[in-house]
Amino acid sequence: MPHSKAKASSEVDEPLAPYLPQTALGLMAPVAPPLKWAGGKGQLLPQMQRYFPPRIHHYHEPFLGGGAVFFHLAPQHGVQAFLSDRNEELINFYRVLRDQTEPLLERLRTLEAEYLQSTPDEQKQMYYRWRNADRQPDFHRWSSLDRAVRFYFLNKTAFNGLYRTNRRGEFNVPWGHYPRPSLYRPELLRNAAEVLQRFAYWLEAAPFEVVLEQVKPGDFVYLDPPYAPLSPTANFTAYTKEDFGPHDQRRLAQLCRELDRRGVMFLLSNSDLPWVRELYAGFEMVTVQARRNINRNGKGRGPIAELLVRNYGGHDESLTRPTVENDLPARED
Repeated sequence: MPHSKAKASSEVDEPLAPYLPQTALGLMAPVAPPLKWAGGKGQLLPQMQRYFPPRIHHYHEPFLGGGAVFFHLAPQHGVQAFLSDRNEELINFYRVLRDQTEPLLERLRTLEAEYLQSTPDEQKQMYYRWRNADRQPDFHRWSSLDRAVRFYFLNKTAFNGLYRTNRRGEFNVPWGHYPRPSLYRPELLRNAAEVLQRFAYWLEAAPFEVVLEQVKPGDFVYLDPPYAPLSPTANFTAYTKEDFGPHDQRRLAQLCRELDRRGVMFLLSNSDLPWVRELYAGFEMVTVQARRNINRNGKGRGPIAELLVRNYGGHDESLTRPTVENDLPARED
């Protein structure tokens, strides 16, 4: 792993921040997601809230990404969550955050001290040492903790927090020129770790079809795939070396119809495009306004319409939900 020159000082004991105030459901309040994520739903949660089901038996998210919806819903509903993503480094980070919280925090505290004490040129060099580590022949021997530290550091210092790899699976996002990134946020990270420990029943690197192996009638699935591009030049559809093209969008639409057939509730986010609407014809569709944050040009960061697709009524009782029993027995696994 890249050399770290800062020495750790003794850490003051900090109790888990009190994130447990009572909500309307009598459970826990949401927590902030620990990662920056292109297309993350944190900014949209106030608009999306009315479209979530009022009651959730089990929660599934096969495009986990930044996890804003999981960290918002799982604490409130107190549900077992089945989480997955194709991005192995992302899943490794969440596992380390859940299982090795304090060692991860200690490493991040040391890393932040080194970064903040460095000149801009040194920060840039430091970034590219960490970024280019996956080009080295010994990268596959890095420990899960080392990989999680790298992943989080790149997430906070890469341009706009993007995660993107080339065809060889090598991370290739340029440095973000951030002089004082928040690398060491113990309260936020401990809160997120606590939510993962309590509610992440299943956490794996897997393709989205794995959700069909997990769901049962009455479960809720949130799907946030790489979006269909709005134009031929807006083709950022891959967070891993595998693209997510029109064929994959059609496969996903077929999966949604299978979920509906099984009596499983789903909510899907995607670009609001005519051909996307055609894929989901027959389901309820609503438009929400998101802010584009990836564009290097500030003038290209205005509001943009996003599509929500669902097969249930949510908080609007005039709409039809899948026919399932309201009080399902506990899952037998």
